[in-house]
Amino acid sequence: MTTQSIAHVPAVNHTRGGIFLGFGTVFRKEIAEWFRGRRALIVGGVSAAAAILSTIIPFIVPKDSPGAAVLTMDPTANVLMGWNGLTFAIVAVLATMSLVATERDRGTLGWNLTNPVSPTSILAAKWAAAMVVYALFGVILPLALSAAVATLIYGSVPDLGTIGLFAGLYLTVPAFYIGLTVALGTGVKATAGIAGIGFLVMFLPSGVGALLPIVNEVSPTSIGAWAMATATGAPASVLTLAGWLVSMAILAVGAKIVFDRQEF
Repeated sequence: MTTQSIAHVPAVNHTRGGIFLGFGTVFRKEIAEWFRGRRALIVGGVSAAAAILSTIIPFIVPKDSPGAAVLTMDPTANVLMGWNGLTFAIVAVLATMSLVATERDRGTLGWNLTNPVSPTSILAAKWAAAMVVYALFGVILPLALSAAVATLIYGSVPDLGTIGLFAGLYLTVPAFYIGLTVALGTGVKATAGIAGIGFLVMFLPSGVGALLPIVNEVSPTSIGAWAMATATGAPASVLTLAGWLVSMAILAVGAKIVFDRQEF
């Protein structure tokens, strides 16, 4: 379709079909985009490698090294050990920072809105498709592979109930960071800017929390630690979950307001 023909496409009344008009169509397109560019396979490969590496750490670290004393031969603990850090959150940001910006650069966002698709559906479908792909390739697959590896090298099956519960709870981490990158994409045009702000949000609360511990407790960036504590039976603050829920609501509302005001 030429630029001239696009300009003469009649405006679509997006309110007639509801705020989620065309969601299914955009969702299927987004899923296809993830696999067309091999992004899903890259997420799976990086995440699986990181998860397996942390699982076999006790066999890698020399026994006389300073950190060896804190290592354990518990297969469940070692499967979960690598998920305490920010590795998988960083992967989520890098994998999704261009979801909106790339289409804006191509000019396809404006074209999509000339079809029976609401602005909300575009954002929701991008988030949902990214969540489905990341849940499978960035969480479930790496945990399943590392559990299998742990069974082989430690000679016993990890606690699959604990690992399964953690997998479900840990989905709150990509849910937040994918929501963050999609929301940032509605107002920030540069992919580098989206990544920079995303990493600032990721690391800043821990720095401020060193002075004001309550910041860490209510920050949505602590949701991974909350998931780990909840799954393993350790104390977990309800304020962390509340902070995550509030943050998700703010991201959703903010993204819709900004995106609705954009002109493509």
